[in-house]
Amino acid sequence: MRVVVFGASGVQGRAQVAVLARAGHDVVAVSRNPKPVEIDGRKVETAAADFNDEAAIYRILSGADVVFLNLPSTSFHPAEPIIAAAKTIGEAAKASSIRMLVFNTSMPVADVPQGIKAQEDRREMRRLLRESGVPVVSIQPVVYLDNLLEGWALPPIRDRNTVVYCHKPELDASWICHHDVAQLMMAAMERPNLAGRNFACGGPETVRLEQLTAKLSKAWNRKLDYENQTVADFCDKISQTMQGRGLETERIISQMFKAYTYYNEAPDHPFNIDMRPVLAELPVTLTPIEEWARTHTPPGWE
Repeated sequence: MRVVVFGASGVQGRAQVAVLARAGHDVVAVSRNPKPVEIDGRKVETAAADFNDEAAIYRILSGADVVFLNLPSTSFHPAEPIIAAAKTIGEAAKASSIRMLVFNTSMPVADVPQGIKAQEDRREMRRLLRESGVPVVSIQPVVYLDNLLEGWALPPIRDRNTVVYCHKPELDASWICHHDVAQLMMAAMERPNLAGRNFACGGPETVRLEQLTAKLSKAWNRKLDYENQTVADFCDKISQTMQGRGLETERIISQMFKAYTYYNEAPDHPFNIDMRPVLAELPVTLTPIEEWARTHTPPGWE
């Protein structure tokens, strides 16, 4: 099938391009400023499009079968243009008779609204996509293993051999990797009967931070410590890193505090996913934590 991947230059989109190409699909990797893409010696078609360029979006989707949609976070970017882009992409997909649009929310989206703006923005994007009339499956990952190797999580691992994450000691989390999200999205695109469904997705193991650290230590053959960071401390440190960057720090931190409090304290345990019913409908082989870690070493380590 001809599959258009929006957000292909990001870490999540790149994983989806790779999984699709290796499965033999005809992939179009879409980003604002595309660079040449090659998977296992095979060149992948690229296309340039700004999310607000309607003509480019319609042109790129012409003749495609499936869309994989990754959109920027509205936690750090203005929400209105991103929501408008979802509407445009949905309408263009409908006009091009797209068989399936698979929307990667990139975060948990609670069934019951929690007053967390980033979640509500994703919910609105999902609604607009479905309102367009195109068949949509929503894949909703809970927490990414790959996040350990970037952003604020990387420095303490790289520099202090310490896994620091904003999870309380008793929080059970079903960590998933980008590769497995891509696999689940590919399984969804092949099952038109699943249109209209939302799938909360995690990995094959549900662990606490202490257990995660033990698995990483074994895979990396390095003694690691761990630190269960409180939500207040996490938000304070993030606030410090945002100073002078022209961001609406107070608004962003307020929302992050609400989101991470929900993740840690919600009675519906949003990070704890029983994948058995999901895999019954999206049959893929998920990657265990140690297997992922053996092929993903923290940048900066010898």
